[in-house]
Formats: sequence, C-alpha cells, structure tokens
Amino acid sequence: MQLLLRDEAVSGKFLIAAAAIALVITNSSWREAYEGFWQHHFYIGLGDWGISETFKHWIDEGLMSIFFLVVGLEVKREIIRGELQTLRAASLPIMAAVGGMVVPILIYMSLNAGGAGFHGWGIPMTTDTALAIGVLALLGDRVPSTLKIFLLAVMVADDIGAIATIAIFYNHDIQVMPLLIAAGVLATILIAQWVKMLRLTTFVFLGICLWLAIHASGVHASIAGAILGLAAPIVPRTRKITRRAIAERLERSLIPVTTFVIIPLFALANTGVVLNLGVFEDNAAARVGAGIVGGLIVGKVVGILLGSWVAVKLLGITPLPRDVRWGHVLGAGLLAGIGFTLSIFIAELSFGTSEYIDAAKISIFGASIVSALVGMFVLWRQPRHHQRSQKSPAQLMTDS
Repeated sequence: MQLLLRDEAVSGKFLIAAAAIALVITNSSWREAYEGFWQHHFYIGLGDWGISETFKHWIDEGLMSIFFLVVGLEVKREIIRGELQTLRAASLPIMAAVGGMVVPILIYMSLNAGGAGFHGWGIPMTTDTALAIGVLALLGDRVPSTLKIFLLAVMVADDIGAIATIAIFYNHDIQVMPLLIAAGVLATILIAQWVKMLRLTTFVFLGICLWLAIHASGVHASIAGAILGLAAPIVPRTRKITRRAIAERLERSLIPVTTFVIIPLFALANTGVVLNLGVFEDNAAARVGAGIVGGLIVGKVVGILLGSWVAVKLLGITPLPRDVRWGHVLGAGLLAGIGFTLSIFIAELSFGTSEYIDAAKISIFGASIVSALVGMFVLWRQPRHHQRSQKSPAQLMTDS
C-alpha cells in the first residue's frame, strides 16, 4: 500500500508537468505541428495482417490498456488483501465511492437533460488517483495515514465504476463474434490458472490475444487491460508465499512504466486545448461545462460525504478509520473532484472531435484546480491531534 501511495504521488507530478507542456504548446505557434504529430499513422503487424492507427489512438487504446491493467491489478489486490477484503471493511469506501459517482452524474444530467451534450454524463463521475494522491502527499503529516488509505480505497471502488461505465455505455458498433473469441481467451486464462499451468509468458500472450479480440469487437480496447488485471492470479495474505504471483510481478514491473511513460504521454496527447472561453457562448457547450464543474466540485464532495454518513451514522455498518474525522472526509471528497485523466478519457469517448470537446476539457481543468486548492485548504485546517467531530456532513459544509 505504501509503495502504491508513493508511486501515485510521483505520477501526479509527471502528469501535471506533461499537461502543462501540452497546454503551452497548444496555445502557441506550434499548435498545428502538435495536432498534426498525433494524427500520424503507425502500423503494427505482418504484411496485410495488422493494425494501422494514429499515434493518439495507439496511446488511448494501446498504452492505456496497460494503465487499466495496473488499475485492475490494484483492484484485485485490494479485494484479496487490502481495504476491500471484507464486506465490513469495504462498505465505507464503496458507499463513499457510489455516492461520489451518482451525485455528479445526477448534477450533470439535470443540467444537460435533452441537450446535445447529455452523452457526456460520465465525465464528472471519475477521480484521477495519481493527482489526488499527489496533492494529498503535499500535506505530509498534516493528514493521518489512514485517510490516505481510505481515499485510495474510495478511488479503487471509483475505478471499478468508471471501467464498468466505459465498457457498457461508451462503446458502439459492437461485433458479437470477436467478443465471443475474447470470452474464450478469458476462459482459457482462468482454466489455466485453475489447473496451475498459467505462466507469466502465457498470460502475456493470451492478454495480447484478448486485446486484439476486444479491439476487433468495437469495444474500447483499453478495457482488456482491466479485465486482465482482475483475472491475474494473486496469492491471498493468509497463504504462505514462496514465489511472487503473476499479479504482483506485473504490478511491480508496470507501475514505473505507467508512472514515467504512459500517463505523461496520455496527458501530452490529450490535454492540448486552446484556452478560449468563447466556446462557452454556445448554450449547449455552456451546459456541458456547468455539468462538469458542478459534478466535480460539488457533486463529488456531497456524494462522498453522503455515502460515508449513510455507512457510518445511518446504517452503523462501520466507524470512520482511525484518526479520521468528518473534516478529513470533507477534504478527501474535495480532492476526489480532481477528475483529469479518466474525465478527459471519457470526454474523448463522448464528444470526439465535436465542438463540445474543448468546453469539456477546459471545464475539467478548471474544476480539478479548484477542487485541489479547496481540498488542500480544508485538510490543512484540520488539527494534527483531535477528537472526532460529531457534526453532520451538512454542518461541516456550512462551517467550511
């Protein structure tokens, strides 16, 4: 867990640097060269058998598959060994994450009902784990370590929801036969694991086959990474470990790749947007922006507070983590409004090259910055040593 927290903090810094570079280039005389570069085609294959896509497409569906693989591995580890291991332990972060997804979606839908931008309802439901943990790391020992673990567990549950949303609602022209082939490949992985014949090289080969099948099906191929991560073998904590499982070996190998290469490249390719507020003169684009800003800044914190309060106070399933008070939950909810990577990812799937994509990206940037600054301020105000507050979430939001 501590290794993951450190890696996410570093990843957040690289992500910010890459996004800043993309923004500077896009708003300079190099804009056309920047946009043209990502549209160059790159072919992978043998003879007539291969795939030719733009550099940007290879990043979004190829390299991001590795990113989602790491996400899937993190989810699998938390379910088998970590904060999601038991229903009681998982109830608080799961209910907080559900609230943090549902409320932003409802806010976006209410502002875009019947509008051309309604399809972007999934944009404000996600949290950028790397950036949120990176911002939290800046506070050092001002926040308890249990809050960092709680926030990470919330984001793991959030990632599950985001992956499911992308797989179900943001795909089109789905072909059945390649999906059946993908199901067969997945079944082969699970059977080989069951009979203890699955090796890392076999897993990687079958993973490539799974990616190719899903790519051919019309489903966004990045989902293959998440599926593989959840399918990767991992040894439960209660069992004596004599050799690292495939999941652990992959995670240790791939976290540096995603941290230093994939996430910065994704930001470099996708965060380039002309900072022109004139795009909001269009009523539909303005509603898209309002839905994203309202969903990330207001919806995330309200949803996470509400979900946590239901689990702790209303249902009494579990207490708050040790040394965590409601003020910390408020601050964590604000940091969860840093949407960035996955929000931009869903915005690209929702609007592509339409006139709403710039409005969406500018709104994501603005909302993420506000959420980060306000979240840091709220957490900074929390005392280092304290008694747990008994105030309700509504009272806390009024006080802050």
